[in-house]
Amino acid sequence: MKKTILALSVMLASAAQAAPIDASTFVGASTPLQTAPYGVRNYSAPVLVGGLHDPASYMAAPKLPAWQFAQVDPTGGVLTFERQSAPATGWHTWSRKGRVVVSGGSAARADRIYTVFNGQQLVAAINQAGNEPKIIRVVGHIDLRWSQNNTVFKEYTSFSDQKIGGSINLPSNTTLVGINDAQGRPARITGTALLIGAEMPLAPGGDPEVDFKKWIKDGKDGEAYPTWTRNIIVRNLVIDTPWDVNPEDSDNAYADGITVSRAQNIFIDHVTVSDGDTPESLATGTYKTRHDGALDVVRGSDYVTIANSAFSTHHKTTLVGNGDGGRAWSDEGRLHVTFADNWWNGVAARLPLNRFGQVHMFNNLVTGNVMTKDTDVKFESGSDARYRSNMLLENNYYNITGVKLSEFCGKVIKGKGFIGFRSSGHIFTSDRAGTNAVDGQCGMARPDSANLWTPPYLYALQTATSTESAVPAQAGAGKLK
Repeated sequence: MKKTILALSVMLASAAQAAPIDASTFVGASTPLQTAPYGVRNYSAPVLVGGLHDPASYMAAPKLPAWQFAQVDPTGGVLTFERQSAPATGWHTWSRKGRVVVSGGSAARADRIYTVFNGQQLVAAINQAGNEPKIIRVVGHIDLRWSQNNTVFKEYTSFSDQKIGGSINLPSNTTLVGINDAQGRPARITGTALLIGAEMPLAPGGDPEVDFKKWIKDGKDGEAYPTWTRNIIVRNLVIDTPWDVNPEDSDNAYADGITVSRAQNIFIDHVTVSDGDTPESLATGTYKTRHDGALDVVRGSDYVTIANSAFSTHHKTTLVGNGDGGRAWSDEGRLHVTFADNWWNGVAARLPLNRFGQVHMFNNLVTGNVMTKDTDVKFESGSDARYRSNMLLENNYYNITGVKLSEFCGKVIKGKGFIGFRSSGHIFTSDRAGTNAVDGQCGMARPDSANLWTPPYLYALQTATSTESAVPAQAGAGKLK
């Protein structure tokens, strides 16, 4: 009997030890709010900023969408999936302390559940709730260029006006979800950059790099660094990447559709990201680049999952790690990111481009065409393992018109400067190759024993053939069930 009790005690202790940590507990009084300046227009004139953003580059968005503004919540405020924590598959479920539950705003009080119909309501909800658990439900169409209950439209006037007034920064412990409108259309965000975190110093006037290096030198836990944004869920939204009215230079725009920067334990699910009504081909004159990333995970962010999402009509699509050696101080050993059940369709490149990241990709679908004359959707390159990255690719499906089997490596999968690459179980099909089972290893070196890793979370791996039909049926906004 005593042995049985002892064994049971050991089992219970083990189970308790293995119980996941709610990511909301990582958010403390020292976690900063990074929301204050965002969403407030300044209507400033274009000026040079550090030699960039030439006023001559200014060009208003050449086309506006068919707006789908709403004033009525078709659900009557009844919650369905909004209180759900993130599912238990993906890097978002982990930390250096063990297993994690990304709860977002699932514990929100009744007065911290918001339904918003315009940009000003969205900004007000964020500012009121701060880092408290909150659920923000978006119905209709959000665009910060509109004000006064979506009755007054004013284009961004400069880089400064767009950078601050055209961005929304989500604080910790947030669930941001789109609610399909009365016509069944998913909620949509246009002309507005969605920020999750930002690289900040510990005190105003400080230097983020100096502060973080000192924190580590002093023997403190990098995971506990105060300026991380933590515990966020974003689901069921259409995101139109912003048209940059005043870009950096002829080759570089500024704003992304979604930027995850200095953030941890983030789950992004069932989003649709594209250039919307303003593809790059509408740019004229010298300044041809009007969009930056579709969805970027950068600046030391960690434990992020992007799932069941769709990307189309974009050039620099998905980026993990935005710099090489100069970012080692923040990125080395971080940038754990999962891409699962996503669809890249008619995008140019970066599927993803990865620096430093320990990236797991499984059951994704990539469809494209290298022969089309439409530069907005022409395929250029796929997965790109770059500096100090360590990638694991499993059972993806690639359908790329115009690519020969001999061209698959180097065109669809490529890399240089990485520390480890593993790839297997894929299907590649094209009009010039037929259908082929490929491993996608492409002669790239596997990690040595010191850099070998296994995903610490459970995941159900489908065959690549199953991925081809399953992903289009579920990826993107409006399909969340």
